[in-house]
Amino acid sequence: MKKPPQDDKPTVPGTTPFSNLPKLYDVRSAQSSYLPRPWLQAAPFAPRRSAIEPGDIVARALAVLAESSANGAETKSGFLPLQRRVLRDGTECPLPIRYFDARCVIATFVTDLGRADEVLKGTNLTAVPRPDGKAVALLGWFEYRDSDLGPYDEVGLSISSTAPGDAAPAGYVANLPVSTALANRVGREIWGYNKFVAAIDFKHELDKFSTTLRDPENAIIGTLEGGCGHWVQAPPTDLPTFSFLDGAALRTLIQVLTPFQVGGGDNFVLRIGPSKHPMADNLRTLGLDLASPLSVQYADPFQALLFPGRSFGTGR
Repeated sequence: MKKPPQDDKPTVPGTTPFSNLPKLYDVRSAQSSYLPRPWLQAAPFAPRRSAIEPGDIVARALAVLAESSANGAETKSGFLPLQRRVLRDGTECPLPIRYFDARCVIATFVTDLGRADEVLKGTNLTAVPRPDGKAVALLGWFEYRDSDLGPYDEVGLSISSTAPGDAAPAGYVANLPVSTALANRVGREIWGYNKFVAAIDFKHELDKFSTTLRDPENAIIGTLEGGCGHWVQAPPTDLPTFSFLDGAALRTLIQVLTPFQVGGGDNFVLRIGPSKHPMADNLRTLGLDLASPLSVQYADPFQALLFPGRSFGTGR
């Protein structure tokens, strides 16, 4: 079996208090994370160092993996968080996928509940209402500089939702464009994520961000621009997701290992471009053109572990 190549190229050219932010998980899911993070509980937030020390990062990842035996509930149920998958072309992919060095911007938007349910149509999932009756949509931009799949970029659109018989919310991944063919294959074959290969531009200068996503025809799907002058330090927040693979519904844990900075989104604006891609249609359905997010989370460095998904139903 061959190892994952790391030279896949795109086929396309080219302040809200943290305690008040909407969450995609509850206390139960946070406590059931696969791997403990003892060094993070006592460590204060520190700005990104000018250079990442690979040996230190690998040691941290191996340390938490070694401690996973303390959480035996997953093994008793027949689910093992450490797995080895083989793609259809023979590429071997160990799980969890490790993201050693990255940066991300995650914007939290509010939208009408009916609009969110329209995007969820056919999934058997239900949008989670906020106290004001609105729904929550997340738009995350990720620049993975070092990962088990090599360097690549990613944009994720998700809706906070619940599944029948499962009260714990997770983000249904409506669209997940990536910049390499390898990341596209892995996400589709292992999790059933709605991925496609796209051109993704991510710029950050001081406190200003500018991001642009284009569809496979090179038309602009959307841009997010803005900045935040005041950030609140916040602890790592795990990102559970819903997806569908071969008719089965999957719940997947993305365990975040690094802290976030959180700020208000008033100075950010999302602009939807002329693209006719389904992701652009989803953004329009959600009513997000010229919308400002409720809040923005930023991390650099960002580290995470992407675990295998757990089947919990027949799906859609």
